[in-house]
Amino acid sequence: MNLEIGIAGWILSGEILREKTLTLLEFPKVCASYGVKTVELCSAFFAGQDARYLNELRKALEDNGLSVRNIAVDMGNIAGADPAVRRTDLEALKQWFYAASALKSAAIRVNTGHAEDEGAMGRVIEGYGELVKVGEQAGVKLLIENHGGVSSTSGNLARILKALDTPGFATCPDTGNFPEGDWEAGMRALAPRAFSCHVKVFSYSADGRQSWKGRDGQTREYDLRRSLATLKEAGYRGPLCLESGASGNARDNIRDGIAYLKELTAKV
Repeated sequence: MNLEIGIAGWILSGEILREKTLTLLEFPKVCASYGVKTVELCSAFFAGQDARYLNELRKALEDNGLSVRNIAVDMGNIAGADPAVRRTDLEALKQWFYAASALKSAAIRVNTGHAEDEGAMGRVIEGYGELVKVGEQAGVKLLIENHGGVSSTSGNLARILKALDTPGFATCPDTGNFPEGDWEAGMRALAPRAFSCHVKVFSYSADGRQSWKGRDGQTREYDLRRSLATLKEAGYRGPLCLESGASGNARDNIRDGIAYLKELTAKV
């Protein structure tokens, strides 16, 4: 398996959002220093969406020889039951297609959001359907990720994908986000329409087995090598965007995580 390895912006979220020692305009230079050609951006990193800022960011990306595969948009709740709030969220989400187009990003990822009532799934499908049309006009794909809420389980993901069988709607599987015991079914559901992929690394094990403690204190596991094999079997040709590593700090995580993925993919 010989896939390009890129950097998912969230791996540097600590420096950008918490420590504030790095800005999005500086992010491309850091990524280029690791020899990658593809990155994913995060909406939370943007200082704005005005033309001047987007032009500065586009130039920084171009100057460092980088292309943007996807912008992970972390706002809005298209599952929400309040129609007025949901409408505001949808209209705000639509603006990201045009920001992506300005930056030559091939896609944006929008989450399903959370809701507990029986109508949540219908609202998610309806909301994605509305957003896909805007994406098609802008020439930007819409991606769904297994990212909590309605998108938590393989069954829900499969149902959404079946309802929206269009080239403008694709997936961004995250290898480490599935509930315990659901990662194999989840990867099988998402891999056939994958356009990008988040790879979470928790150890540099030779066999690809990953194990870590979740926020609830429970040990979770998945097989990264098997996840990559599932992508290969589905004909995936997109990049593997590294989102976490096992070295202790972000910069070392990038360096060691890229080296690990190169070694692991060579075995798949």
